[in-house]
Amino acid sequence: MKLSTTVSIPKSDVAIKHQSSILLIGSCFSQNIGKKLIENKFNVNINPNGIIFNPISVLKALQRIIKNKPYTEKELLQHNKKWLSFDYHSSFSSFNKEECLNQINNSLECAHQHINKSKTIFITLGSAWVYEYEDFGIVANCHKIPNKQFNKRLLSVKEILTAFKTIKEQLKDFDIVFTVSPVRHAKDGLHENNLSKSTLLLAINNLVEQNSNYHYFPAYEIVIDELRDYRFYKDDLVHPTDLAVNYVWEKFSDCYFDNTTQDLNSEIQKIKTAANHKPFNFNSEEHQQFIAKQIQQMESLSNDYSFLNFDEEKTQLDSE
Repeated sequence: MKLSTTVSIPKSDVAIKHQSSILLIGSCFSQNIGKKLIENKFNVNINPNGIIFNPISVLKALQRIIKNKPYTEKELLQHNKKWLSFDYHSSFSSFNKEECLNQINNSLECAHQHINKSKTIFITLGSAWVYEYEDFGIVANCHKIPNKQFNKRLLSVKEILTAFKTIKEQLKDFDIVFTVSPVRHAKDGLHENNLSKSTLLLAINNLVEQNSNYHYFPAYEIVIDELRDYRFYKDDLVHPTDLAVNYVWEKFSDCYFDNTTQDLNSEIQKIKTAANHKPFNFNSEEHQQFIAKQIQQMESLSNDYSFLNFDEEKTQLDSE
């Protein structure tokens, strides 16, 4: 008896390896997958602007990262004594203007250096609803400024496609992998959330059909159609649970990793599990032998794969 609908995902032509440089940008779901990549020692840069939900702000961020165009003081806004940028998450805001600007430009510079070595960009779109502020236009983050100061509207598929045309030349040398976040924007209204997700899916489908270097990974369908149960959502009924994220990660791994990469992931996870192990007696001879064995395994893997770094795990074990 078949009790669930399986999302068929063919092996991707985009092969991701540990030595690859990968940029992930977009909604909080890109954070989830990005963290899994970091846990497995991949070379990634995650959301250099902080979390961004709408495609227009994602594109604006990418254009600026590729050009490496620093922000100026004139582009900052002060609200409730804090300096901020409408292009960046509130985590970049500060009561000190110079500190805010430095945080933004340092992140921009790091992302630019990373993208220069990258071949793959993952774009996770969360919502087609946008907020426009006076002369600024579409913002990436409202920074808790009263809603009445913004114009909220739904992007059209045509608008999204037109926006991507403006950056097509800059993205031609990258493999662009789109995902739609399964996070439900319930505050917009459930019907409105469905309109938003549908708009994103239609736009992405058009982009993938028109561009050979554009691809789609069905994270949204895996959670909504395959898992399809509130037990895979957190108590807020909006965000996927760790179990759901791990399930999507397994599908992601099968899609983008070859057998060698998956085997290496397994070895890395064994070491991380060992490093997190809490013994009853830290000073016992048995535990000291265990530590020595783990460090030996790390050094062996580092010798075989020079791009792997286990300093964090060694520090964990040495502290015991």
